[in-house]
Amino acid sequence: MELKKKLRDKHHQLLLMLARKGNEDAFRRLYREIHDPVAAYVNRRVMNANDAEDIICDVFHKFLQRLDSFDSGKGSVLTWIVTMARHAVIDHHRRVRPVTVSSDEMAEILAGSRPGALQNLIREEDLQRVQALLLKQPPEIREMFDLRFGQGLRIREVALVIGIGQDAAKQRFARTLQQLRAELRDESKPSVSRKGESSWAVTD
Repeated sequence: MELKKKLRDKHHQLLLMLARKGNEDAFRRLYREIHDPVAAYVNRRVMNANDAEDIICDVFHKFLQRLDSFDSGKGSVLTWIVTMARHAVIDHHRRVRPVTVSSDEMAEILAGSRPGALQNLIREEDLQRVQALLLKQPPEIREMFDLRFGQGLRIREVALVIGIGQDAAKQRFARTLQQLRAELRDESKPSVSRKGESSWAVTD
């Protein structure tokens, strides 16, 4: 999985480099490859379809305008544009209501967006119980889990999108996962094996 992400990021960087030089086909290919993750991110947070579509268009317009400002040392192309999308969504919600990730939205993220990621993390644990426990977490923690498992970003990329340090992001993930383990043990001790516990390691 990590190798696949690295290859994806290198491919995106190559397309962006070609797009910077005026290669319209490269930009169209890059647009097609990153459109769906960005649209999914926005649509989960903006309930009005017309507003979501406007935000997505605005994000990609800014993306096109800022091609020359991409810095690969700060993260992947996908991380960069998801950060733009996050800022656009926050600006939208500031105009209408406080930004949150609702319980229904988080349930959808955990259940369907990248079904293998969270299941692989928890393995023997009961996914539905983990979902229920995550829905009790603060909005910022739920968003971090969305970015990590819904969007498939690395922890350092999650940190960049959220605007915190990588160490702080790792600590928040570790603290949340430790809390989830403890709550799962309290609910049903026989359901948590030592093997299951080892699968909760926080890695980038």
